[in-house]
Amino acid sequence: MTIRFSRSRAMLMAATLLAAPLASSPMLTSPAHAQFGFGRIVYDPTNYAQNLLTAARTLEQINHQITSLQNEAQMLINQARTGIGPAG
Repeated sequence: MTIRFSRSRAMLMAATLLAAPLASSPMLTSPAHAQFGFGRIVYDPTNYAQNLLTAARTLEQINHQITSLQNEAQMLINQARTGIGPAG
């Protein structure tokens, strides 16, 4: 039992020693700056196009969800009128 305990303790210590530099590396690095000067806004047309396409697709998904909810609500209204439904 002592051998297993000391082996797992040694593995834990080794993992801690290996993980410590990785955990502290974000604190030691300096922030990135734009190449065109400090504080200026950098326009990336490729990123802008990707963001625009993502926004358009997201809006399309939201519109489909709204249509689906409207159809479901209308179906429930029709079921309530005709008396056909889960409780019927």
